[in-house]
Amino acid sequence: MSTNSLVPPADSPRRGRPRDATVRQRVLAAAVEIAAEDPALATFDRIAAAAGVSRTTLYRWWPGPRDLVLEALMESTRWSLAHDDGNARARITAQVADLVTIMTHEPTARMVRFLAGGSVVDQGARDRFAAHWLAPRHDAAAAILTAAIEAGQVRADTPVDVTIDLLFAPVYRRALLTSAPLDAGYADAVVDVIWRAIESPQHLEPGHSAEG
Repeated sequence: MSTNSLVPPADSPRRGRPRDATVRQRVLAAAVEIAAEDPALATFDRIAAAAGVSRTTLYRWWPGPRDLVLEALMESTRWSLAHDDGNARARITAQVADLVTIMTHEPTARMVRFLAGGSVVDQGARDRFAAHWLAPRHDAAAAILTAAIEAGQVRADTPVDVTIDLLFAPVYRRALLTSAPLDAGYADAVVDVIWRAIESPQHLEPGHSAEG
């Protein structure tokens, strides 16, 4: 998994001079490298030194180190949101499987645990984690499911938000709260159970039924 697949940010920069894309990429790459080893060590001092920039630059562009680590994590795993090939089920399965990859690759899993842990005790951190980590995954899955509903591949009465919760929550539960096995096979199993419930009858695969 590459930690350098960084792309320009979707969010508007903070006040001040516009971000230099090359400098920003160096900063994000340095943040990923440090946080992948130990997120608690990803201070502005360390990241600035590793990226060869001033601390003033970091303070101007990010509210704090956690915000920088969150952006670095999101940008370095943006590949996990791009699923344009295959039918709706295949694309959803790929998205869940990519989350499994992130949560079983210790450097990225360590960063997610760090950020998720902070969100438990701090409302601001929770809002930012939801907006910048959870929401993009939700939106990508929602777009796939909504298109599948419109195409008649998924039942029209499917509750999209609830379905997305059911798709991703098991991965987070296994990764964050248990020591149960977590692999691509688990992603397939989760999607299989949910897809049986939401697939339109006319699109049921051979051997499957809405009742299971």
